[in-house]
Amino acid sequence: MEENISLSVSHLKKDIGKRTIINDVNFAVRKGEVFGFLGPNGAGKTTTIRMIVGLTSPTAGDITILGHPITTERAQAMEHVGAIVENPELYPFLSGLENLKQFARMQKAVSREDIDRVVKLVGLEHSIKDKVKKYSLGMRQRLGLAQALLHNPSILILDEPTNGLDPQGIREIRDYIRKLAREEGLSVIVSSHLLSEMEMMCDRIGIIQHGQMISIEDVHQTSTANDVVTHRFDVYPVDAAEHYFSSLGIQSMQENGLVVQVKQKDVPELVRGLVKADVDVYSIVMNKETLEERFLKMTGGEQHV
Repeated sequence: MEENISLSVSHLKKDIGKRTIINDVNFAVRKGEVFGFLGPNGAGKTTTIRMIVGLTSPTAGDITILGHPITTERAQAMEHVGAIVENPELYPFLSGLENLKQFARMQKAVSREDIDRVVKLVGLEHSIKDKVKKYSLGMRQRLGLAQALLHNPSILILDEPTNGLDPQGIREIRDYIRKLAREEGLSVIVSSHLLSEMEMMCDRIGIIQHGQMISIEDVHQTSTANDVVTHRFDVYPVDAAEHYFSSLGIQSMQENGLVVQVKQKDVPELVRGLVKADVDVYSIVMNKETLEERFLKMTGGEQHV
């Protein structure tokens, strides 16, 4: 396994009865990155996560965590994993601190210093002694994160971590996930049905459909100078700009400005040409394809993720 890879999944397959739920899924997660799962309902996201955390066994294929195959070295592999699958299970009549002490007893050599570390990490210092029944849903999710991080794992797996949260809670969880990856070097695997949140949270995203990984996308991919990209020119007069583009064989369309598809490297020359044609150029905006647009294009419009 490459030194920078925390998790490797190869030719993963899961059959239930005569039905194949997961079929030949392959991907790897790097250290310090947030890797997202996207896919329509029933695509296989949760089933894949359940296999990674050892809640169900694969029919075929390999899952390797920091060099430990889970089929032959499951205990060693799971020592490196923290996970919340669906909602964190907490004791509502105990305080947040008492909950963490209970969970610490189930782990190897978790000290009070470890508890203090995760409490600070998720920002619960001022409410950790309050009873969990008084916690907001966002606070419960953060306590669940603290629970998953108690044994200092290298990989954090979160299934729908922002489910049911209000916008403020969603932002808090997103910020903590990014912080964990950036500052703690954790590999974070997260599934969510919120495309906009995944775009802000993740570095790469695996798109699953019908039990197969159909694409792995770099969320922050940028166009190269030679890529033809849609640009919106805010210009005046518009008809003179249209005439100029037409003289170059470039089709344009009026849509909150003048929209053309050109190579990024050609934009400076086009601006000079517009100015020479007595066209005032106020702004130019390059339209990037959103994650939602890319997702819908790949899944054929199946929006329920």
